[in-house]
Amino acid sequence: MRKKILFAIGRLSVGGAEKLLVNQLPVVDRGKFEPYLLTLFPEKPSATFEEKIVLPDDYWKRLNFRSLFDLAAWTKLFIFLRKEKFDVAVTALFSANLIVRLAAIIMRVPVIIIHEHNIYEDKHRWQIWMDWILSKWTDKIITDSDAAKFFTVKQEKIPLEKFITMYAPSFVDKSKGRNPDLIRKDLELPKDAMVVLTISRLVPEKGHKYLIDAAKLVLEKFPNAYFLIVGWGPLEESLKSQVSSLKLEDRVLFPGLFLGKSDIENILPIADIFVDPSTRTDMPFVIMEALSFGKPVVSTTIGDIPIFVKNGETGFAVPPANSAELADKILILLRDGAARERMGKAGVEMVKSYTMENYERTFEKLILDFYNKKHAN
Repeated sequence: MRKKILFAIGRLSVGGAEKLLVNQLPVVDRGKFEPYLLTLFPEKPSATFEEKIVLPDDYWKRLNFRSLFDLAAWTKLFIFLRKEKFDVAVTALFSANLIVRLAAIIMRVPVIIIHEHNIYEDKHRWQIWMDWILSKWTDKIITDSDAAKFFTVKQEKIPLEKFITMYAPSFVDKSKGRNPDLIRKDLELPKDAMVVLTISRLVPEKGHKYLIDAAKLVLEKFPNAYFLIVGWGPLEESLKSQVSSLKLEDRVLFPGLFLGKSDIENILPIADIFVDPSTRTDMPFVIMEALSFGKPVVSTTIGDIPIFVKNGETGFAVPPANSAELADKILILLRDGAARERMGKAGVEMVKSYTMENYERTFEKLILDFYNKKHAN
C-alpha cells in the first residue's frame, strides 16, 4: 500500500530549499508514495517556483497564513491533516518546521522529517527553544552539509544522532538549455567576452560586494571580462550603486532572476568561470550545478565548500570577504584556458554521483526504514 507523504514549506520563493522541493516532487516513487504539497503563505509572483509544480490541484493545499497566530489557517491545517491521515510529514524552513511539524506531532503523523537548509546564526532564542522541544518528536533532521549539522547540534543542543547529511544534487536539466550564443546575444555580450558568473539571492551573506570590488581589480588587468550577477533580493539597488560608483556598469551586469531568459540551464553554459563569494553559508546548491556543467569554481573556504572546490583541482577556495584573493584566482583562470578545461572536467567527475535519483533513493529508504520500524513495534 502506498504511503501518503506530505511535503510542507512556507512558500515557493526562489531559493535553495524551494528548488530542492520542486525538483524532488517529480521523482518521488509513485509506486511507494502518494505525495502532497502544502504551502503556508501566499506566493510572491515576482520570484516563485510555483509554475514548476507538477502536482494536480487536489494534491496541493494552500493555507495562506496571514501570521503565526492566524487561527483560521491553523484550523484549516488541522482539518486537512485529520482528513488525509498522512503517513509521513516532511517540512523545510523554519515556518513549516514549526507550524506543520507541531500540527503533525499533535495529529500523530507516524514519521516526521525536517530539513535544516543552512547555518542560521540569527535564530531568536524562542526559535531555538521550539526547535529543541519539537526535535524530541522528530525522527530525522536532514542537513545539506556537515557544517550545518554540527552548527545546529551545538546551537540547539539536539543529539547528533537525530541528523543526517545529504548533499543536494545538481538540479539542472542540460537538455533544456538554449543555445549559449543566443543567450550571449540577449545579454549583448561580445562574442569574445570572458564571462564570470555568480548566481544567488542578493543578500549580505552572499558577499556580492566583495565580488564587485574584485571585478574592478580584475578588469584593470583583464578588460575583456564581463561579470554577471544573477539573482534577486533586497541589496539589488545598493549593489548597482556600488557598480556605478566604480564606473563598471558596462562590465558588471545584473540580468535579474534566474527565471525566464535567465533559467540556470541557460545562463550557466555561457560562463567561463563560476564564482561564489559567500561569507556565510554551508554548501550552496549552485556550486554543485556549476561543477556538473564543467565550470571551474572560485569560492570561499566556508561550510563544506572546500570538500568540492579543491584548490588547483576543481577551482580555488579563498578566505571570505577578501576581494584581492578573489581577483587573483579569477585572473589565473581567465588567463589559463587549459587550467579551466582541466578543472572543469575534474568538477564533472567529482559530482557525477550526486544525482536527484540517488538523493531520492536515500531519502525514500530513510522514510520507509522509520515507518516500518515503528509499525513493527
